[in-house]
Amino acid sequence: MRKILLFSLILFVAAIIHPMTTNAATEKVDLGKYPVQVIAKKNIELKDKNGTVIKKVAKGEKLLLTGIHDKQGIVKNSSKTAFLTLTDVHYDQLVDGSKVLTFDEVASKLKLISLMYPSLTNLQEIGQSVEGRSLYSIKLGTGKKEVLFDAAFHGREHMTTNVLMEMIGTYLKAYLNGTKIEKYDVKTILSEVSIVFVPMVNPDGVTLSQGGKVKTPMAKLRAMNGSSNFNRWKANINGVDLNRQFNVKWQLIKMTKPSYKEYKGKAPNTEPEALAMKRLIDRGNHLAYVSYHSSGQIIYWSRAKSHFERTKKLVKGVSSITGYKIMPVTTKNEPIAASEDYFTKVKDRPAMTVEIAPYAGEASVPLKRWNNVWKQNKTVALYVANEARKW
Repeated sequence: MRKILLFSLILFVAAIIHPMTTNAATEKVDLGKYPVQVIAKKNIELKDKNGTVIKKVAKGEKLLLTGIHDKQGIVKNSSKTAFLTLTDVHYDQLVDGSKVLTFDEVASKLKLISLMYPSLTNLQEIGQSVEGRSLYSIKLGTGKKEVLFDAAFHGREHMTTNVLMEMIGTYLKAYLNGTKIEKYDVKTILSEVSIVFVPMVNPDGVTLSQGGKVKTPMAKLRAMNGSSNFNRWKANINGVDLNRQFNVKWQLIKMTKPSYKEYKGKAPNTEPEALAMKRLIDRGNHLAYVSYHSSGQIIYWSRAKSHFERTKKLVKGVSSITGYKIMPVTTKNEPIAASEDYFTKVKDRPAMTVEIAPYAGEASVPLKRWNNVWKQNKTVALYVANEARKW
């Protein structure tokens, strides 16, 4: 009995010190306000809940997917609920980047494609936010090498989520169709280098900034915000800036108090969202890291010791694609306690922070900027992954 208790205690402590990611493909997903039009890959059958065939669907026919149950897609057939095998259909369009993407939509779409394309995607829950929203990473591709991209560290910067979700939807479709995106052969690249995406690091802050429902009392949030205008909110729901949470020169940041921006917290990695990203970086073997922020159309980067020339080349390449200005690496403008700094410190590999869109001030980037933002960034992840093939 004593040995059993000791072994149980060891497992418990190990779980605390090294928490495991969990597979995030769930058994039931209600797509709700975010149905997805799908197209039959071949002649398929729609069945009722008992498995009885109620309709045959021809190859190429379009259906509206309203949910997922037990890894089956749910569609409406007349007034009846019908089920189909998700691997028998393709999505037509995963997301519309020209519209606001909520946490609920992002989560449901990630779960959907992980079930539609299990051999090409790997969805993981890497942690949870303060209010219990799941933090997801999704790996796209079959390559053994990996690069890492994330978005929406800051609540109001949610257009960066649109960028990553459009990348996921566009790249996956090109891979399946065997087509190129500009000069990039997507299937060849993703067969050698997988891209790990974390589309929304700060779902609580994003939800608040978008005017969605949160659990934290509004009086407390208004006090931290100094206003009822939450469109400007950057922090997580505790009023901590997640990109001031990493243990790189953290002590140099002036201690303030919980706010809509720039509060570093009482110590590094106190916030679950920052801790989830730290653990993802720590246990991963990503060859490069790009963190998407907004706004300003500039690129910050850090000085990797062993791979400085490689980093410089990669940053110049992203700048050439986007047209964004490269900021010089100086003590004055180098980010402090940011995720990019942490990656460079612990991995000694290329990392950069990409600020999209013209400067928007204390607000989210207007949706009217979307078309140009997407045009500028469409191939960035493919470029980075393609460069990593050579390393």
